[in-house]
Amino acid sequence: MSASSRSVPSRREMLAGGLASLAAFSAAPAFALRDADVAPPVIDIDDPRFEQYFNARTALWSTLGTVDDDVIAYLVSPEFSGAPPWPTTRQAYRVVRTPRSVILASDGLSDLFVDTSMSEPGFECEVYLESSDLAGAGFNALAGSWQFRLLQSFAQNVAYFGGINSAIDRYGVVSMELPAPEATPARWVTDRDSVGALINIEVDDRPSRCELEEGVEIRIVALTLILPDETDYIVAGGADARRDLAQRLIASGAGLVSDSARSSVLA
Repeated sequence: MSASSRSVPSRREMLAGGLASLAAFSAAPAFALRDADVAPPVIDIDDPRFEQYFNARTALWSTLGTVDDDVIAYLVSPEFSGAPPWPTTRQAYRVVRTPRSVILASDGLSDLFVDTSMSEPGFECEVYLESSDLAGAGFNALAGSWQFRLLQSFAQNVAYFGGINSAIDRYGVVSMELPAPEATPARWVTDRDSVGALINIEVDDRPSRCELEEGVEIRIVALTLILPDETDYIVAGGADARRDLAQRLIASGAGLVSDSARSSVLA
């Protein structure tokens, strides 16, 4: 799954659907609207829920470690350079420093869709990658790391495909191959110049949900990098292989953490 091979629809195209329903509505007779029929207001960037949701996500990550005040963000939103649009033009990532690792997590996939009246929290998820390799790294080193580049690529795929929850609901654990960044260690790169990943491994000591406000909950989705032989195992074995590999990673103690020195669980 890669966003590079397809043209990227605009936010309005992704959300508004086709024009046929609009034309049909315009041709219908006009009737006075009942109070219950009044359209909800259009969401603007000053909506207090943006701050509320940001604070809820920060509070969740704070239960695992220290959350950096600074976020990894962009002077100009990637959306304006052709990247898939997020719910707002703000595309950011949090840095969470646990006692033994660093968690890099998207922040904004679950924002409200600005300039719409949609009540859903964006793509209803945030995604993250955890690695002990990054423990102690400075902010700039984290932002330039190959692990961050892979998480960034995954988040853009989530935005491009309009979310990932439906795939998780159907399959549980999902797999994906992402383009290998330049600095990726060779032992992690497939012969297709990609890095394999399992999506949505769940373990007891990491959250899988976050409540943004009462009655509004999102998924917290882990991206776990896998070695080339493990990737080929999944390509050949499909859903059964995905589930088996996830269980092997959990049983090995690696769980959802992506450490570059990890040995293959198939060896």
